Amino acid sequence: MKDLKTYYNKKMPDPNLGIDIFLRKNFNNGRKFNTHWHENMQLYFFAKGKALVGCDKKRYYVKTGSIIVINNNELHFLESLSDDLKFYTIRIDSSFLFSNQVDLCQTKFLSPLSQSLISFQNLIENDKQILDCVSITIDEYFFKKIGYELAVKSSVYQLIVLLLRKYISKFLTKKELASKVTNLKRFDLIFKYIDSNYSQKICTEDLANIIHISTYHFCRIFKQMTGKTTTDYINGVRLEKSIDYLNNGNMNITEIALRCGFDSINYFSRLFKRHYNVSPTKFKKDNFLSSY
Repeated sequence: MKDLKTYYNKKMPDPNLGIDIFLRKNFNNGRKFNTHWHENMQLYFFAKGKALVGCDKKRYYVKTGSIIVINNNELHFLESLSDDLKFYTIRIDSSFLFSNQVDLCQTKFLSPLSQSLISFQNLIENDKQILDCVSITIDEYFFKKIGYELAVKSSVYQLIVLLLRKYISKFLTKKELASKVTNLKRFDLIFKYIDSNYSQKICTEDLANIIHISTYHFCRIFKQMTGKTTTDYINGVRLEKSIDYLNNGNMNITEIALRCGFDSINYFSRLFKRHYNVSPTKFKKDNFLSSY
């Protein structure tokens, strides 16, 4: 599993605590986390700015005060839509919630959560109870007053209760979960291939052949997982790569378009402007001026 491209596994800074909170700031417009997944539940709390977050096939435009819940084994990405994006990431290991004594709470609620059998709604806005829980968790984690471990654990438990009461989106059977995880692992080959070969022509049929399924089933599963057609996904990767070349400043727009796999400069420019709300020429010029 460690070799999977989209699988992300970061060790907890304190394995005895089982929770990790960190602040991301100065995320400029266009900067992003690539599509990935992990086995631990996460929350993003947006303290400033705007962003686009994708969870499976859904897209959410978030702003200051928004909270995003990332479920276990859920493909997701994040892209900044402003130059002042600032957000907290809260990572929760299931072991943080478990106790050595198996009880009703663990059997009825925590085990299904750790097994990814319960999925929550992703976007939470204008919920004071949830916001208070998140804020208290963050404050206790960073100020580290005596007993902060208990305070953090208490707040996270309260958060789980609120999510269970208000924001359950789906109960998965073990069979559904197994199918989901299998697809994540199998399609990791596809994401890796696209990321390595974005500059070349990529056919859907060739992608389907990599994992030995029909083109029809490939397209159906790919759309279910990413919310995009293969063409839209590949173009998204190419546009993302173009940002690096535009920031570099050593190539002109035509060279960048060709390097990123676009055979038409007009098509590249049209897609870039639609996605980033600015032409690649202006983006390159503005970036060049801001570096002086």
